[in-house]
Amino acid sequence: MKKLLFLSLLTILMACEGKKSESKIKSEPEVIETSNADHHTVSISKVFEAHGGFENWSALKTLSYDNGGQHTIVELQNRYTRIESENQTVGFDGEKVWVNPPSENASRQRMRYNLMFYFYSFPFVVGDPGITYEDLEPIELQGKSYNAVKVSYGDGIGDSPKDNYIVLSDPETNQMNWLMYTATFGRTESSDRFSLIRYEGWKEYEGVVLPSSLQWYQYTDGVVGEPRGGARVFENINVSKEYPSMDNFNMPEGAQDVTNPAT
Repeated sequence: MKKLLFLSLLTILMACEGKKSESKIKSEPEVIETSNADHHTVSISKVFEAHGGFENWSALKTLSYDNGGQHTIVELQNRYTRIESENQTVGFDGEKVWVNPPSENASRQRMRYNLMFYFYSFPFVVGDPGITYEDLEPIELQGKSYNAVKVSYGDGIGDSPKDNYIVLSDPETNQMNWLMYTATFGRTESSDRFSLIRYEGWKEYEGVVLPSSLQWYQYTDGVVGEPRGGARVFENINVSKEYPSMDNFNMPEGAQDVTNPAT
């Protein structure tokens, strides 16, 4: 089974000396079995089915999209990642997070490089083993009541096992409309302070339904406030059951390794 490769949602600055990588990704990635879905509850399964089904998602090998001036490509079975912008490329080769060319601010990519992929891939990204689900009472946002499933992690799962998520879905269609989440990286206790994202523009790609935009909102004491900045718009979305070229993810000569915090 593939391991969860989630990184922090909280901004902790990390530094690391640049060094040349000695490892290379194999020309073909490891063959991964479809993730076991026996732990899925009825409620979360309904949400997955409304978006094409977790089995269909698990069969995919490649996801790519453009967002915020960046082009992202992810090998979905192992979560190898490449994010290209005009002046910088960030990658994850299965072991190392790297930045090319090196920069003074490169260490921030350690916890940020897959952040947008993580949010974008809901609800499927919380379907893997090691995750538990709890049905909550319906939650009302902007005058509409939504089914609510709380998502949490077992000890040692991911970098922030104390993080919690609440998937809010339409009671008639089971489609996900909102995500509530906490961020606890670097803390030992859970937090009850939630942030809020609205998901819109759902479209089908290779049998799975993915969003076109994510909009963060101010959220305090159960009340939805004004939008926080502009919506994150996703374009040129492509998914495939074929693996991408593994050359995308190899750490280039001279790139900066930002995998581990400075000691």
